[in-house]
Amino acid sequence: MKRRNFLGLGLGVLAASVVPSSLSAVNYRTEKPKAWDADKVDTAIKEIFGTNATSEGKVKLKAPDIAENGAVIPVTVSAKAGSRVAILQDANPETLVAVFDVPKGGIIDYSIRIKMQKTGNVFAIVEDAGKLYKASKQVKVTIGGCGG
Repeated sequence: MKRRNFLGLGLGVLAASVVPSSLSAVNYRTEKPKAWDADKVDTAIKEIFGTNATSEGKVKLKAPDIAENGAVIPVTVSAKAGSRVAILQDANPETLVAVFDVPKGGIIDYSIRIKMQKTGNVFAIVEDAGKLYKASKQVKVTIGGCGG
């Protein structure tokens, strides 16, 4: 019985030593509140990244052409490299949807579901080596998702 306790304790210590000790997250709602209050996409991009100069390419955005229900719209963003990802839309009063900090060597392949109250554009912005890359897609909403 003592041998089992010793092995269990040893495996527990091994598992605890493998867990990363420097996990941290940035609360962008408190760090950059103006970005969440922005009613224009360019304004929100500038608040999050410090500039709104973007170029096309290096980012893939997948969203439906037509969303039958604006309350649940699947959006996928992928890129080969980057340090920060932002998802925005221009159909709701609050344009910024989500911001992700990507750990070094991390894979950008994020899928989320967003709400849109009417037809509009969805934007994905990826920061890579100090430059911003953008992809966008129009989503037609047939039933509003924000109380409509």
